[in-house]
Amino acid sequence: MSLEAVPGSSSVALGVGVAVVSSFINGSTFVLQKKGILRARQRGVSYFTDCIWWSGTLSMVVGQVGNFLAYNAAPAVLVAPLGALGVLFGALLASCVLQEHLNILGKLGCLLCCAGSTVLIIHSPKSENVNSRAELEDRFADPGVRRFRAVLCRNA
Repeated sequence: MSLEAVPGSSSVALGVGVAVVSSFINGSTFVLQKKGILRARQRGVSYFTDCIWWSGTLSMVVGQVGNFLAYNAAPAVLVAPLGALGVLFGALLASCVLQEHLNILGKLGCLLCCAGSTVLIIHSPKSENVNSRAELEDRFADPGVRRFRAVLCRNA
């Protein structure tokens, strides 16, 4: 699916861009927090007093707000696979910033993460928005949704 085929493709492109940036921010959070913990341990103080740890925690909030905005601007079928890029960004940043070794399985995992996200985005179906309450009620009356609710209620 190309972005040109989607109505409002400029907002979709913006949503995809925000999703990639927020994935980078989310991937950096754990690296920053670990860096702060290691630095605080080296100084013999609590990591709660370290500004790098707090910047990692704050970046987690910023990344999640970015995800929320991306889901608002683009279909979830495009944004969700891009969340997996946070794992890739985190692994690469840990390798660079924390000097952690990324073995062959880690590199293969990063490659598969990129390939999977790319395949999911390329082959994502066009999603249709619900514009009225009547349309939403029609979708809830769908036999597949009724079966799903029945299974949920039975197992609850």
